[in-house]
Formats: sequence, structure tokens, C-alpha cells
Amino acid sequence: MKTLFYFFSFLVFSLLLTACSGKHGLMHDHMAGAPAVDKRAELKLPEPMKVMQKAMMRKHLNTVSEITKALAENDLVKAGEISKSLGWNPEEEKKCSAVSNKTGEPDFLTLGMALHTKADQLAAAAEAGDRDKALLHLSELIVNCNNCHYRFRH
Repeated sequence: MKTLFYFFSFLVFSLLLTACSGKHGLMHDHMAGAPAVDKRAELKLPEPMKVMQKAMMRKHLNTVSEITKALAENDLVKAGEISKSLGWNPEEEKKCSAVSNKTGEPDFLTLGMALHTKADQLAAAAEAGDRDKALLHLSELIVNCNNCHYRFRH
């Protein structure tokens, strides 16, 4: 139980640190009264595609929540199964490639692949019964989500 508490404390701290590090300068500008400028690359997609992509991201976030719950309950079989559903496969490659090609942003495919292959690693660790390693992969998966959001916006 202590290990789980320490892990989630570390995870929350890491996520906050990661989130704040990229926005620290913008926060100072905003506090000083200057307008905040979003310097991320805009993914120029048609509105229906943006809506669909945002829905997929929310679905991914729900999947991460389900994985976290399964790991907290020490249900590694379930965590592995759920993680596989987020893994890299031809359908995900097609979706990520479509956005990358439509926007001319090759980094989108690279970042998407990093997220989904990390889910595969998480699944493998969970299936092997290594909860600690699965938790580390979960943390890295969340960092991969943030890396994409730090790079791109709609």
C-alpha cells in the first residue's frame, strides 16, 4: 500500500513538474499583464476531423484511467488487456498517419507511435506480472501524451 501511495505521489509530482516546466514563462507573462501566446504548432485539420480527434483523445484518457484503476486493484491481467487496446496496431497507424499527412507534421506520427508502443510495453509488463514496471510504463505513457500536447494544438 505504501509503495502504491509513493508511486502515485511521484506520478502526480512528475506530471505537475512536466506540465509547469513548459508553461512557466507563459504564466509569468500572463501575470505581468502581457497576452499569453500559444507557440505550439497548430494542427490544421477540418473541423469534423478535429472533433473526431478530440473524441479519440478523451477515449485514450478514459483508457488510461481504466489501466490505472486495474493496476491500483492489482489486477494485472485486466491492466494488460486494457493496455493492449491502446497499443500500436494497423488501425492506430492509419489514424496517426492520416493526421500527419493531412497536416504535414511528421512529428505527429512519431509522437503517436511513442504513445501506442508504450501501451504495448505496459501490457507486456502487466502480463508478466511486474506491477512496478507496468506503473513506470504508465507514467512514461502519460509523459508521451503530454509531449504531443506540448508540440501541437488545434
